[in-house]
Amino acid sequence: MERKSGHSLDVAKVLQYLKDRQKEEGGFSLVPELYPDIEDTYYAIRTLKLLNGAIHRDKTVQYLKRVDWRQVYSPRTIYMLTYLHLTLKLKFPPPLVRLLKQEGPIYQTLDGQYFSDEIQKLLNRPYKLLALFFSSQVHQNENLQALRKKVSVWIAHRIHFEREGIIQWVQSCQNGDGGFGFYPGTTSFVENTYCALEILSKLGSSPLRGEDCRQYLLSCQTKSGGFGRAPMSFPFIESTFQAIAGLLILDEMERGKET
Repeated sequence: MERKSGHSLDVAKVLQYLKDRQKEEGGFSLVPELYPDIEDTYYAIRTLKLLNGAIHRDKTVQYLKRVDWRQVYSPRTIYMLTYLHLTLKLKFPPPLVRLLKQEGPIYQTLDGQYFSDEIQKLLNRPYKLLALFFSSQVHQNENLQALRKKVSVWIAHRIHFEREGIIQWVQSCQNGDGGFGFYPGTTSFVENTYCALEILSKLGSSPLRGEDCRQYLLSCQTKSGGFGRAPMSFPFIESTFQAIAGLLILDEMERGKET
């Protein structure tokens, strides 16, 4: 991810940023002073895997053993815990087994369907269509974060949609700074840029200005090593994952153009 000019990724600082946010008792937190949580632990482990960083398995295992399963109910959290247990090669505890068997109203939304699909993908099982039918159109007030999930659901369940129109709309969300807004004409943020890149990658396309996009993401790395949602903003573990994943997607796009 090095570049001859402009910003370049400091991998060592990213790894140090994550190390500083792992708690001695296990798990990761937004800042060293806070208790660990599932979301930060999930994004930290995913980022470490992307960068081939060392994962302190024992610490994370100890954290997962202390999860309060009474507070676990959303499809997103169930997915994250499934990912963590599989990554660490842990046997699923009985509460997670029960949660993986349930369906019901919590899955009859776009979020629910998306995370159900992601769980089935992790478990190498067939997809199940649980939610109501989703229109295969981009609405006037659509945003990239919802569209990323819709495109994933459409592809997983072989729902026809107009791919070229989606590609053009996503490309139109790119701003002069290289990043992407929620929708055309809105401020760039790392999460939107990541969503745009994932959509374009799945549809076999790329940003109109790929190098500008790369430089935007790299400009969001802070002195601590983590990435903020925008340049000169506070770093988050989730934003760090999104930036690293986005940079790797850009690398894949660039390699594809060379072949």
